[in-house]
Amino acid sequence: MKITYWIADPEGVKACVLGAVARDWWTRIQGWTLTTEPVGQEFQWVRNVDHGGRGVMNHQAAILHEGLGWLPSDPPPISGMPAPDVAEPAETSVETVTAKGPEAHA
Repeated sequence: MKITYWIADPEGVKACVLGAVARDWWTRIQGWTLTTEPVGQEFQWVRNVDHGGRGVMNHQAAILHEGLGWLPSDPPPISGMPAPDVAEPAETSVETVTAKGPEAHA
């Protein structure tokens, strides 16, 4: 299960990203910072689930527009930059084997 992280651009506009890979791409490469969920008059990125449009609204307006399909969103793609590879690494199981005496090599 991926975790949703809230990040903010240098101007303080917030966005949500899904998973640690996307979080790290935006914070380490693009200069965004980890933050809290938006409240009150703080601005956030939103995206319409019906037509895919994006925009920035203050949090109180975003709540009022949820019924019209506007939901919190990740930041828009950056022109000329590859999108973050948000595929999480596959879970792997590592078994540790410890040799115990000469019979372990038999």
